[in-house]
Amino acid sequence: MYKDIFDHKSQKELDNCFLEALRDCGMTCEIKKGEIINPDSSNYIFLVLEGEVNQLMYSKDGNEIIFFRITKGSIFGEEDFFDEKRTSVIYKALQNSTIKMISKNEIDIILESNPKLYRCFLQSMVIKNRMIMMEISNYKFNDSEGKLADFLIRLYYTEDINMDMKKHISIVLTHEEIANRIGLNRATVTKIMNKFKEKAYITISGKEIIINDIEALKSLTNIPI
Repeated sequence: MYKDIFDHKSQKELDNCFLEALRDCGMTCEIKKGEIINPDSSNYIFLVLEGEVNQLMYSKDGNEIIFFRITKGSIFGEEDFFDEKRTSVIYKALQNSTIKMISKNEIDIILESNPKLYRCFLQSMVIKNRMIMMEISNYKFNDSEGKLADFLIRLYYTEDINMDMKKHISIVLTHEEIANRIGLNRATVTKIMNKFKEKAYITISGKEIIINDIEALKSLTNIPI
């Protein structure tokens, strides 16, 4: 299922659609690593030209939950834009990044001349909805080992590498970041990662996670994949 949902060809086509339609519009912003983007209205859509951005939310007591990792060619802010309501979601640069900030007036003009772009926006929102659906399913159906196994499986299938040759996940995440993504504490993530290494399900090589046995990880999750 994950392989079908996270189809790289479709994602590349979607990224190219946004780059071609939006890269010459709006205002270019240089965002430093760790900088927060917190739009004051819903009247903008943002396009990542270079770098990576996390979409996240903080609780009142400062706990963090990460929803999406937004990479080059992808957009963010489209849910607020089309719903015309600003939510509590904010964005944090994972590295020095270049983004385009495109206003409602510009988007309206672009859509009038290129109505097919509506389908790209809709597809972007559908993909994110499906990802949230899988996150909720993971939280509800899996125990701690299943949560981490499912997370690693999703990273494996979302990584932009030839699936016939890939065995590793090159996305660099600390145990704290992984814990924030799947609702566990850091110590639990570290304990389970060590268990997965002992069982040879995975190997850690430098900053990469090598997947040795994807089927063993799948056997630990209660989600049909």
